[in-house]
Amino acid sequence: MTTAQTLQYPQPDRPRRRSRRTTLIVSAVVIVLTLIIGVIAADRIVDYTTEQRIADGLADYGETEVSVDGFFVLTQLASRELNSVHVTADEATYEGVDFTDVDAKLYDVPTSGSKPIGTVDGTAVLPHSTLDELAAEHANLPEGMSFTTVGDELFLKGSMFGQDLLVGIDPKADGRRAVVDATTIKLGSAEFPLDRLPAFLTSAISDIVIDLDFLPAGLELTDITATDSGLQVRLHGSGVSMQ
Repeated sequence: MTTAQTLQYPQPDRPRRRSRRTTLIVSAVVIVLTLIIGVIAADRIVDYTTEQRIADGLADYGETEVSVDGFFVLTQLASRELNSVHVTADEATYEGVDFTDVDAKLYDVPTSGSKPIGTVDGTAVLPHSTLDELAAEHANLPEGMSFTTVGDELFLKGSMFGQDLLVGIDPKADGRRAVVDATTIKLGSAEFPLDRLPAFLTSAISDIVIDLDFLPAGLELTDITATDSGLQVRLHGSGVSMQ
C-alpha cells in the first residue's frame, strides 16, 4: 500500500518583495528631493545674477543694493516681468541732483524692452545742499540764505541787521513740485508771525517752489517730511519710465 505524499510548493518570498518596494520608494523620494533642491539652487543662482544685473544697470546713479522678491524667479523671468524689486542706496544722483537714503519698491518690473515699470513706491532725502541748489535754480531766494533743520522743522537761515535770521517754512507736496511756505521769522531772540510783517519783507520768502520735474516720468510727490539732513520726499507713480 502506497502512501500519497503531500506536494509542497515553494512559498513566496514576501519579505524580499517588500524590501524591494521600500527601496524603490526611498529611491524615488531621493530623486524627487534632489530635483527640488536642484531647482531651488538654480533659482537662487538666477536670483543673485538678476539682482547683480539690475544693480549694474543702476550703477550710473550710484551704488545700490537690489533684492528681487518672490519665488520662483525663474518663472518670473519666463514671463518677462519681475513681481517686486527692492532697491536701496545710501547716496544716489539722478539728472545731476543728489539724493540720500533712497528706498524704493518697484512692482511689475519688465525684464527687457522699453515697457514702463508698473508701480513705484519710495522715499528719498533731498539734502540741504541739494535744496539750496534747486531753490537757487527755480526760486529767487534772498542772497545768503540756505536751508537747515532745527529740531524737526525746516528753516531758511541767513542774517539781517547783523543778527541771525531763521525763517520757519512749511513744505508741501504738489505733484512734481515742493511748495515751501514761510510761517514765522526769528531775528536774534525775537520771533514774529509772518502775517504781521510788511509784504515787502516777506515776498521773497513766500511761495517758494522747488521744481522736481526732472524725476522719471510718472512719479509724483505724495508727502514731504523734514529730517536732520534735509527733506524726505515720498514718491509714488504708475507706468514709470526710467528712460
